[in-house]
Amino acid sequence: MGDASSAVSYFEESVQFLSKLPKDDMEITHTLSVSLNKIGDLKYYDGDLQAARSYYFKSLDVRRDVVNQNSKVPSQVLDVAVSLAKVADVDRNLGEEKLATDGFQEAIDLLESLTLKSEASGLEQRTSLEANFQINKNKLRQQSEIDGPHEERQHEFRCK
Repeated sequence: MGDASSAVSYFEESVQFLSKLPKDDMEITHTLSVSLNKIGDLKYYDGDLQAARSYYFKSLDVRRDVVNQNSKVPSQVLDVAVSLAKVADVDRNLGEEKLATDGFQEAIDLLESLTLKSEASGLEQRTSLEANFQINKNKLRQQSEIDGPHEERQHEFRCK
């Protein structure tokens, strides 16, 4: 994987810098949430599930704040669903089945709430987004149904 500790340091530096910037810019908050998720991913693969959950949850908080301000932006809603799935995956690996199930269900509900307005996008874009929606919805359902050791599964939800 390379030097994971250097990568964590890099992303932590990114988080510190981005945390000082205005929170009203969706690109800044998106980058902040991605950096938090990347640290969570590195901790997850290193086996530090508590630390991974902490970073995933921080990312979820950032993303929820953005959705509360911009609830009509589908990509932001999708980001929240991905973060919910990451937290739920860790909860499941920590043996917190109820928390995991609730988290996966909330993510699925968010995905199902997404609707596209045909006047806002072309048919080709709409078809692509609907296909991605179905793929992500199916992945979330599969992830919530998988039983087995963490090592035997690949982490399906990686942030953009």
